[in-house]
Amino acid sequence: MKILLVTYGSTGDVRPLLALGLALRKRGQHVRVCAPPDSGHLFTDVGLSYAPLGSDVRQMMAALAGRIVGRPLAAAAPMTRLLRRELEFQFQQLPAEVAAADRVLCSGLALAVPSLAEACGVPYHYAVSLPVLLPSRRHAPPTVPWQRLPPFCNLMLWQWAGILLDLGYRSLINRYRRRLGLRPLKRVMSHLTANMVVAADRELAPLPPEAPSDCHQTGYWHAPSRTPLPVALERFLDKGPRPLYVGFGSMGDPQPRRTLSILRQAARRAGLRTVIQSGWAGWRFASDDTCLCATEDLPHDRLFPRLAGAVHHGGAGTTLAAARAGIPQVIVPHLLDQYYWGQRILEKGLGPRPLPKNRLQAGRLAHAMGRIASSPRLGRNARALSTPLQQRNGVQEAVRWLTGCASLGC
Repeated sequence: MKILLVTYGSTGDVRPLLALGLALRKRGQHVRVCAPPDSGHLFTDVGLSYAPLGSDVRQMMAALAGRIVGRPLAAAAPMTRLLRRELEFQFQQLPAEVAAADRVLCSGLALAVPSLAEACGVPYHYAVSLPVLLPSRRHAPPTVPWQRLPPFCNLMLWQWAGILLDLGYRSLINRYRRRLGLRPLKRVMSHLTANMVVAADRELAPLPPEAPSDCHQTGYWHAPSRTPLPVALERFLDKGPRPLYVGFGSMGDPQPRRTLSILRQAARRAGLRTVIQSGWAGWRFASDDTCLCATEDLPHDRLFPRLAGAVHHGGAGTTLAAARAGIPQVIVPHLLDQYYWGQRILEKGLGPRPLPKNRLQAGRLAHAMGRIASSPRLGRNARALSTPLQQRNGVQEAVRWLTGCASLGC
């Protein structure tokens, strides 16, 4: 069976498809991947068939960093313009890829795939790493940073989110649907949330009661590590007490020097050793005995079990990797679903209240760091949650479900 995997997004959207692609290939499936150009090496390095899709996400995030971090309303217009452009690229670049596949699975902002799959008569599924993309009275849309609103407010916000989606994308999608001979959409939201599989662990991110009956939850798709930890990091880990990890992943930073100063001040005030991963923010500094600067990608599954805790942006992959490793977390949300993960970490007793990036201060961060490094309660909760997460193989569950679904014709 020829399976096409399509994604458009940052590392958190790309790496789960890498895990799925490798597992599918191991089961004898022919896998092809379409993903942003800056992530292509992840697939070509392991021999997966790959084609670039759209623009470089890292450059786009860097250009928009000053306008989108912590400012959901101000970010709406520029993000919509960019995503409309990427949507046009998808409708232009993907038709032949979809037509050649027996089954398609898409994730992230690959919004053209449902229409293209419908036109080609190819079964498709939409994969997400968080249930907060499903409309519910229990949570607000992911574009909203407020996570403790009453149910009627959440429902009202979902209605507005649907209207904004229609205003932003319906006319463009319908223009291409007409060219494909398809009926126009009435609601973009229902179009995008159909045939959904949720790659997140139910203990930390359960499906809402309003989830469709055909929505399948597998557990997170952790990409396997193929490289050891850097030698300098191994030496640092062996030199003293377990450090904290600090990193904001694929988040750009309009003020990298200021942010780095806050992070290092907080670590010094807390008296803790830290590993600071530069990520897409591009932080650079000279390492010493108490603070290591890591400029390369670090395999979370190898690193996190050797740490006292993690301070990060709240991406789904990092959150679930830290939860699986059984370490407490401090979430510093920048945008979108990161506010949801911050609230879930708080509610599950895995870390303190999240500290939004646009209001980050050294004193508050130092206090939060001290808590995750020394609180017996947070440590117990984190270790207890890690047990079911370590026992589950979400990507294998996804492979069984996807291949079984294909044999049943669903």
